[in-house]
Amino acid sequence: MTHEETAVLNSNILEQTAFKQITYQKPERLKKEPIDSVISSKTIYLTFDDGPSYLTNQILDILKEKEVAATFFVVGSNLDTYKDVVKRAYISGHTIALHTNTHRYNEIYASLDAYINDLNTLKYRVKSIIKETPRIVRLPGGSSNTISRKYKEGIITEVTNYLNDNHYYYFDWNIDSLDASGKVSKEVIYNSVVNNLKVGNNIVLMHDTNTKQTTVEALPMIIDYAKANGYTFARLTKYTPVYHHHINN
Repeated sequence: MTHEETAVLNSNILEQTAFKQITYQKPERLKKEPIDSVISSKTIYLTFDDGPSYLTNQILDILKEKEVAATFFVVGSNLDTYKDVVKRAYISGHTIALHTNTHRYNEIYASLDAYINDLNTLKYRVKSIIKETPRIVRLPGGSSNTISRKYKEGIITEVTNYLNDNHYYYFDWNIDSLDASGKVSKEVIYNSVVNNLKVGNNIVLMHDTNTKQTTVEALPMIIDYAKANGYTFARLTKYTPVYHHHINN
């Protein structure tokens, strides 16, 4: 075999080897830890909007200590900074759900296409972190918000129809912790939650942003009260009975 023939043969072998390596390379898989997520006649679904933030790790520490599952409706603004925190939440057995990539109502609710583009951008960013396609959704402002009609009348009807027709599961809430309204004390947050608990499913709206330290402080108090009064905790999944507000668009 000539020198040129040998060089061609070696080149072909290298190309075939490289091709095989690319073809058979398996994507990273994240192993989720088991966590108690018990559905009962008195179930609480703790949900946190607008994270991740520098407080998310503190929330996860409390949930781990109390052995409680929760759901995080993430936004795109801090996703790159706190992607390891999102991964930790997922591995710990919590649900990573979609809220909005930009949280700019005037852009998101300008049209159905605008909403879909925002949703898809966030979906693929989250998928790149947790290696799973998220399907649980919460609309910015909830499905009962009246701000969106200022940008396009009827947009929430269009959006919710799209979500229902495309294998998404959107959730509103039936208990508001009131932590969205400025600086609220941990006592107000605690009372807003525990005084409204009832038999059945309790979907609690809370927030996970850099200004919500009192939410973190109220969290263990809420969990301890609930456990002492016979409530169990679970994360939202596609099998959870959905709770929807009345659409006001």
